Amino acid sequence: MTVLVALLGALSLDVAVLQDEPDVDCDNPTTTLEMNHCAAQQQQEVEAQLKTYLEAAYAKLRAEAEEPEAVIAAVEASQKLWEGYADSACEAVYTYWQSGSIRNLMAASCRMELMRERSHHIWREYLAGNADDPTVYPEPQRAVYKSDEEHSH
Repeated sequence: MTVLVALLGALSLDVAVLQDEPDVDCDNPTTTLEMNHCAAQQQQEVEAQLKTYLEAAYAKLRAEAEEPEAVIAAVEASQKLWEGYADSACEAVYTYWQSGSIRNLMAASCRMELMRERSHHIWREYLAGNADDPTVYPEPQRAVYKSDEEHSH
């Protein structure tokens, strides 16, 4: 957990340093600092998406579940466990790469991958449905692996 706190602090520091630099091209970052800055921005977007899907799932459960509070409590408990897993998994990635300047980027990539998968899981279990249903959220982007891309061609 200490490593994850250090990672998040490092990413926050990178963002703070670059906030005064509006010309960071996140489509083509050239320095480690720029890569970390762009990863931090992207991670915030992925976190916001996960939060949006969780909130939408809770709203739908309140409206449709037979025992909404019990289901919501179960989803909240699973979210806390998932957060612990994600912290631990990405801390391991950070530790693996700790001697390199890429460590923050690798840990952030780990976190984004897991958040995308979690968003997709929440969508699939609670929000996907009939296309005519106005409460249906669009399918979120899943993590893409090179092996998946190679096999899709």
